[in-house]
Amino acid sequence: MKLWDRIARGMEAGFEAALVSVHHLTEKAGESIELTRLRREKARCETILTRLLAELGSVAYDKISKERLTDISEKLGVQDKIMEIAQNEAIITEIDKRIGKELKD
Repeated sequence: MKLWDRIARGMEAGFEAALVSVHHLTEKAGESIELTRLRREKARCETILTRLLAELGSVAYDKISKERLTDISEKLGVQDKIMEIAQNEAIITEIDKRIGKELKD
């Protein structure tokens, strides 16, 4: 499973919960219908923006790491982040293997 797929799965659940929370909170606070609508629209736009930024970051990470574009990552100042992501991906992969092994036993 790609890193983006893992991130997207968790983000989707979080975004949906956040939107529901905004909906409930604004209704309970007795705000005007227009203000409630604007807050919901803002939350929706923020969710879209966060998804797009995460997707862009995932695409950039995949390209930089697969093609070993260290010169680009150094120019962007993200080499440390690339290494940290790669290390965490390796940890997640190892944990997934251990989980699979535990489930088989």
